[in-house]
Amino acid sequence: QQVLLNLCVNALDAMEAVPTETRVLEVRLRAADGGGLEVSVRDSGPGIPAAAMPRLFEPFFTTKARGMGMGLAISKTLVEAHGGSLRAANGEGRGAVFVVRLPEGEAEA
Repeated sequence: QQVLLNLCVNALDAMEAVPTETRVLEVRLRAADGGGLEVSVRDSGPGIPAAAMPRLFEPFFTTKARGMGMGLAISKTLVEAHGGSLRAANGEGRGAVFVVRLPEGEAEA
């Protein structure tokens, strides 16, 4: 829940300078290839600068004027603690997409 909320807030922040009528926040959920679950968060903002991509998940690194640089680092740590992965890329055309992949869990009795 915390990871999804952080990714959505980041997407909304990224679209601040985009005209309201062209803002798109897309959240998709699907069964991942090979089992598990995949959640993607895509926005229609300017995308991730190429120079920022290698450091995107580092603590205290931010591209935001008002950011602390902890949200993506914490999100990645939480996802990996559950055996998953978090990756980022620029979308086709514009915007960014973050993909969370989580393995299948064991059913509780």
